[in-house]
Amino acid sequence: MAPIIKFENVSKTFGTIISRARVISLRDISLTINKGERVCLFGPNGAGKSTVMKAIMGLVNPSKGKVFVNNINVQKNPLKIKEMIGYLPSELNFYKAVPCKESLYHFGILRGLSHQQAKKEVERLLKMIGLIKWGDLPPKMMSSGMRQRFSLALALIGDPDIILFDEPVSFIDLQGQMKIFQLVNEYVEENQEKTIIMCTHNIQQAMIMSDRLVLLDRGEIIIDGPIEEVVSQKCKYMQIILSEDAPAQEIMKTIIGDEKYEISGRKILIRSDNALQISVDIINRLQANNISIFSYRPLLEQKRTSTKNDKNNVKEEE
Repeated sequence: MAPIIKFENVSKTFGTIISRARVISLRDISLTINKGERVCLFGPNGAGKSTVMKAIMGLVNPSKGKVFVNNINVQKNPLKIKEMIGYLPSELNFYKAVPCKESLYHFGILRGLSHQQAKKEVERLLKMIGLIKWGDLPPKMMSSGMRQRFSLALALIGDPDIILFDEPVSFIDLQGQMKIFQLVNEYVEENQEKTIIMCTHNIQQAMIMSDRLVLLDRGEIIIDGPIEEVVSQKCKYMQIILSEDAPAQEIMKTIIGDEKYEISGRKILIRSDNALQISVDIINRLQANNISIFSYRPLLEQKRTSTKNDKNNVKEEE
């Protein structure tokens, strides 16, 4: 089967005219996604998840390597691939004052639908997301959950082959989150040929929405596999390494609290069935306090070695 999305040794470096500092967002990424897959790009803030999505949409060009969507080189034909992609951002940041029906209709026309096709799509999608009675309202008069359902309709209009979800429920309450998950899963069940790619740092959301997990760290893919296998077998032991000279013990006590983790120098070891989520939460909190992370990695269970302090300790990796 030919892949619907393919990254060939893609790197992306950002910089500014004012500053000479360069930020490496992707490092030699090679990734293949087949038609009909449900894939989650997972990792803490700054892992490169959103850059992968932007590269798929043609919003950023690789500094090195190539990105293909349905065998089309994204750099050479960005407008063509936009016809194939629907995008659901974390928050609706446009058309907040325009009635929902009107926005959906114009999106349909931009997707190449005829006047009649666009009108039918508007009615169908508003009914699907449960907003048929509120179609004449602008999003700014809706709750955050209703706005996100409307954003989902915008992503789906025109029947795109690929749907990208970028932290799709970050700013809505639990009830709104579950409604979005329900709508997406119902849509996927009825349209199993569609390719779904989601990025998040919440493992529960990833397991609801995805079958495959791609774990990123500082622009590199460190694990790629079936999500249940990755979570239950490959990521029960996670090691975080802080940047050089960072006093991990003091930092963890100050920022994270009294939770007990194994700390040695600048290394933090998390052992738990939920180690992947715990490690990402810790990294996000550390980064919010301007603490730099050197890396985080899963440690395999079979790498255990006996030590004086803990006979079941896990062998550390640099």
